[in-house]
Amino acid sequence: MTTPDVYLITIDCLRPDYVGAFNRLARMTPTLDALLSRGTIFSQCVSHAPFTTPSIASLMTGHYPLDTGVRLLLGQLCNESLPTIAQLAQQAGYSTAGFPSAFILNSDTGLQRGFDLYRDIDDGVSSTRGGCWQPCAPIHDAFERFLADAGRDPVFCWLHYFDLHDYHLDQNLPHAASYARDVYEKVDQQCMRGLLSIIERHRSVNNAAFVITADHGECLYQHGQRGHGWHVYDSVIRVPLVISWPGKVRADSSNHQLARHIDLLPTLAKLWGVEIPTITPGVDLFDSTHRADIVSYAEASPRQLFEGDATARKMFAGPEIQSIRNERFKLIRHEDGRIELYDLMLDPHEHHDRSSTEPEVLAAMTTRLDAMLASTGNASRTRALDTEQESAAVRERLHALGYIHE
Repeated sequence: MTTPDVYLITIDCLRPDYVGAFNRLARMTPTLDALLSRGTIFSQCVSHAPFTTPSIASLMTGHYPLDTGVRLLLGQLCNESLPTIAQLAQQAGYSTAGFPSAFILNSDTGLQRGFDLYRDIDDGVSSTRGGCWQPCAPIHDAFERFLADAGRDPVFCWLHYFDLHDYHLDQNLPHAASYARDVYEKVDQQCMRGLLSIIERHRSVNNAAFVITADHGECLYQHGQRGHGWHVYDSVIRVPLVISWPGKVRADSSNHQLARHIDLLPTLAKLWGVEIPTITPGVDLFDSTHRADIVSYAEASPRQLFEGDATARKMFAGPEIQSIRNERFKLIRHEDGRIELYDLMLDPHEHHDRSSTEPEVLAAMTTRLDAMLASTGNASRTRALDTEQESAAVRERLHALGYIHE
């Protein structure tokens, strides 16, 4: 078997319970489900931030936001010593290309490292909503041109789809209904069917590996908010994840252990047979010997994200909400000292705070969180990305993305 092409697909705002492969009651994703059946489903995968830029930075580097330094929406990958998945792909002999769909992921974040081609989203270039993001059609056009020019060399491509993000703009339907409709029409029928058609025209789907996930989920009013970025409950932190790899990953299988975005870099390194030049907190998702006592970290800073001048050059003032979790419990700590503790096995929707009834668990989780924070000396006050565009233009784009409400 020849070296497989590898496609990393991240779908903005996609919740796993709206994907049929994760929820048999959901029948909105036939194209995606057929593709996911080729690999292993990780039913308990989590991201590390409830909004795009820091989440993608952690995914790409195998490190928490504590280490990447990307803590705000307009962030920068300030720790350039961290290798990226794309750099490891280059080391493995791949031609690499990145296709973000929103300006918040442009190359000035540092996320372009390791990509031979990185297509920034610029104002007025086949874009919508003031140039802030693009739907899948122009992304697919650029992707197809890259494959046409790639020859027979193996390719590693990252495509980030933003199409689901604006489901809430349809005022004729309840948000949950418009979200479900757009999962089917935009994600499944447009993004995924279009992607597979292009691959079939130029390469081979049967000799392709896929890593499919989301940057974060969507609250859909489960905890008082429609969207994301306000908190770290599982409605926005839990994400779908499937890995398929011809000849290496078992098809049509499931893994119910805790999986994390930071685990993707070491997992792909192992599949590619390349060494990681630095130590990463992530572990190989297919090596059960290293998954005992796994915990995951996430953070959010909604005040810094949503309030004040979103276009100003900011100094990060520290996370406002931090959480640590294992396979059963999640601890959430707020900057004002409030603590929440949830038993995810008995209370998966996190409605019943057990911080007063599980003192031993609370103490153990708090100690673990404090130890994790003490071991990280990097980027507690990371500076947000200093954009060169006029503040009004940036504010307009952020408003179009739904991050500013005026």
